[in-house]
Amino acid sequence: MARKRIPKRQTGIQPRVPVHSTDTGSDSIPAPVTSSIRIILLILIGLGICAFLFYPDITRLVSSLQGDANPTTKEQRGQPVDQHRRDQQFDSDEESFAGRRHDDLMMTEEEDDEIEVEDFDEEPVENDQIGDLKEEPIKHNPEFEREQERRLKDEVKRKEREKMSERDSSRKTAPEDEKKFIKFTKDEAGVKTLDIKMEDMTKEPVKKKSKEAKPKTEQKKQEEKTPSQDNQDLPKEVRDFKARILSTVTAKKIFADGRRIPPVELLPQKPTNSSVRVFLFEEFLSKDECDGLMKAHDKHVQDAAKQDPILCFDSIGTLKKHLKEAKKNIRVTPNVFTHGTKCVNATFSRQIADFIHRNWSYSTAFYPGESKFSTIFANRVKAAMGLDQENGGKFQLTSYPKGKAYKSHTDCVEGGEDKRDRVATVLVYLQDVEEGGETRFPELGIWVKPRKGRALVWNNMSPDGDCERHSIHTASRVDKGNKYILIRWYYYKSFYSLGKRPPEPPLPQREAGQPRVSCDEFEYGSCRWYDEWSYEHMLEYERQKMTLI
Repeated sequence: MARKRIPKRQTGIQPRVPVHSTDTGSDSIPAPVTSSIRIILLILIGLGICAFLFYPDITRLVSSLQGDANPTTKEQRGQPVDQHRRDQQFDSDEESFAGRRHDDLMMTEEEDDEIEVEDFDEEPVENDQIGDLKEEPIKHNPEFEREQERRLKDEVKRKEREKMSERDSSRKTAPEDEKKFIKFTKDEAGVKTLDIKMEDMTKEPVKKKSKEAKPKTEQKKQEEKTPSQDNQDLPKEVRDFKARILSTVTAKKIFADGRRIPPVELLPQKPTNSSVRVFLFEEFLSKDECDGLMKAHDKHVQDAAKQDPILCFDSIGTLKKHLKEAKKNIRVTPNVFTHGTKCVNATFSRQIADFIHRNWSYSTAFYPGESKFSTIFANRVKAAMGLDQENGGKFQLTSYPKGKAYKSHTDCVEGGEDKRDRVATVLVYLQDVEEGGETRFPELGIWVKPRKGRALVWNNMSPDGDCERHSIHTASRVDKGNKYILIRWYYYKSFYSLGKRPPEPPLPQREAGQPRVSCDEFEYGSCRWYDEWSYEHMLEYERQKMTLI
């Protein structure tokens, strides 16, 4: 029997409204519209993500389509964007870099001309130039920055070399007779010799190329077999010169022109263990010899003094002390000194000479072989004092006017290592002095009054070649009359140019025969007029402590 389906009982729940209702008054959104909106939103989101990921390529594509003012080449389009930007930045920076570099170098040359004399120890301007141009065209690119700095440094060095060559070519050269080859050396204790010419005194030293290191034994054998390159450059007579050592003074009695001349040793009046010995010889020179020397000296001074001298000082401090003593309040800077020397310019020299009332002694010089007297005197000294002619230097005549003195000093260099120094001094008085003018040895308690023809000789160095502090001596002030002396120094170790008149240095520029005045340390020295020029005023000479061979 078939069963009938019984309908369920109605429960009061409202039936659902169909989704696709056609009731126009309803607020619900049809299903097809909702699906379209969802699809559009998904598309927009996807486009945003793509734009975010590929924005640089889209920008480049758009700019290329619109026609950029600076289109890239085919090669650049194939490069990564960072490399492309770097190349463009490098090209533009090269142009601006070169322009700025040129301007800075031109400014550097002008500044260098201004401060060249002001400060000899000024730091190079290369660091300042690099600092001004140290702008990074691309961040995080140290390789490019190093390349820029390297190129700038090379350019600065090149400009400096050109500037130095221009200065050297424009500098006035010395006369031909002054361009003779001269050899300068330091002391012999393992110090390399230095060959220079007169016109090369102020040039920048050339660095020698380094050689491969060799075993010490092999190098020593090679040096013993072959002479050094420096020695090969010297003339044969210089290479073959044999130095002689003179260490002591040996005084003994002699006879000259019928005069008996015995030595008298002046013993120290103060307790001392010094090796300094002082000997006196009466009438060592005759009256006629003294008169002839004074007459020749006065004539030479009169002829040379027609030109104003150039004044040279061992330091700015000495110059300031002389001005202070003259009660002149003048500001002194390195600009007043002639470049490369310790001498002031001609204008300032005349002013200082007037300030100090030309209060200096006068010295003229002659050399062995330039007069018959030089040989007679050298032989007499050899016989009486045991000092060899080969170790003797020039002959110096000095006159002290009234009121003039020479402060305490030694004739050798204290603490010096060079054995080519003054081991002994021979001093002869050419005229009596009415008052003052004594030679005093304060450490020994010895003093000697000037008397015509009287000679003094003493040693300045020990037998080992060390400068003796107790040899310090003073020329007392001349209170009445005039004082004339003849001096000749003898050297512990001889050298080739000893006793030979050297060519004069080219600096400072001066008139022919123009004299100089040299002022030593204010506390120990004084100012002295000279008729010849030495090398002590040259800065290069002083820096390298050079000595004529």
